[in-house]
Amino acid sequence: MGRWLKEALLDLAVTVVIVLAAIPALPWARWIVLVYTPLMLLLKLGAWLAAPHLPRMRRGAPAALFHGLYGVNVLVLLVGRWWWMAIAWALIWGLSVLVERRQRRR
Repeated sequence: MGRWLKEALLDLAVTVVIVLAAIPALPWARWIVLVYTPLMLLLKLGAWLAAPHLPRMRRGAPAALFHGLYGVNVLVLLVGRWWWMAIAWALIWGLSVLVERRQRRR
C-alpha cells in the first residue's frame, strides 16, 4: 500500500490545491492551478499521442483512485464556477482514460 500511496501523492496534493483554489480568498492556490493545469493537459495529450510507442506502465495504485480524484477536481471546479478549469480537468481525465485503454490494448 505504501508504494501506491507514494504514486498517488502528487495527485492527492493537486486535488487539495484545487479545493483551496475554489475558495476565492486564496489567490496563491488559483495561480498554482492556472500554471499546473495547462502543463498537465499538454503532458496527457503527449502521453495519448505517444502511448503506442511507450512501454506499458504498471501502477500499484488502483485506477479508481485516480478517476475519483479527477472527478473530485472537476466537481470542485464546477461548484466554484471555474468553468474553463473544469473543462480542462475533464479533458485531463478523459485523456487519462484513453491512454490507459491504449496501453492495455498492446
